[in-house]
Amino acid sequence: MFHLTLVSQSGIKYDADVSEVMLPTMDGQIGVLTDHMPLISVTKPGVISIRRQPHDTEREMDHFATYGGVLEFEHNNLVVVVDEADAAESINELEAQKAYDAAQRMKAEAKDQLSLERAQALVDRHAVRLQVATIRRHHHH
Repeated sequence: MFHLTLVSQSGIKYDADVSEVMLPTMDGQIGVLTDHMPLISVTKPGVISIRRQPHDTEREMDHFATYGGVLEFEHNNLVVVVDEADAAESINELEAQKAYDAAQRMKAEAKDQLSLERAQALVDRHAVRLQVATIRRHHHH
């Protein structure tokens, strides 16, 4: 086991001992286990999945939609600092789908590069929220 602290701009989202954490980094998805080598990395928008106990199934894991940040692992202590982290339980799939569709429309109607970049950032953000909402739905049926 090792300690995970997940921090967003709105405060601490997760602070507990865990057995495994899967994170989306610029180099791809990585898994951190106890006694992992020291590591500093940049995370990208995606899903952070937390396995509390070694035998936990995917259904029992905690999932967060995140929008990029940094992580540091040292002495069995993982600190992940992100702009935002939305727990799967807090995401309404229908609302996430509507927001994603609206962002796609904004992107399609963008008249200049700045509008296009802002719309793309919204599309990316809502795509991640939708992904986490879908994970939750599949594992609770």
